Amino acid sequence: LEVHGKELGTLDAATEISTLGLDSVAVMEMTGCLEEKLQIRIPDEELAEVETLGELDTLIRRVIAGKETP
Repeated sequence: LEVHGKELGTLDAATEISTLGLDSVAVMEMTGCLEEKLQIRIPDEELAEVETLGELDTLIRRVIAGKETP
C-alpha cells in the first residue's frame, strides 16, 4: 500500500496511525473520505482517541451499527 508516495508495507489492526506518515490534514481528508463513502459521521472527540487501525475499524463499525438502529 502506498500513501502520499510512501510505501507502507504490511498493515494490520495493531498498526499505529501515527506511523503512516500522515499529517493532520491528511488524516482529516482520509476521515472525510471514509465518512462520504460509508455515509456516516465519525465524532471528532472519538476519532481523537483512535491510535491504531484496529481501533479505527472498531469505531467505524460502532458508528455504522448505531446508524442502523431505529
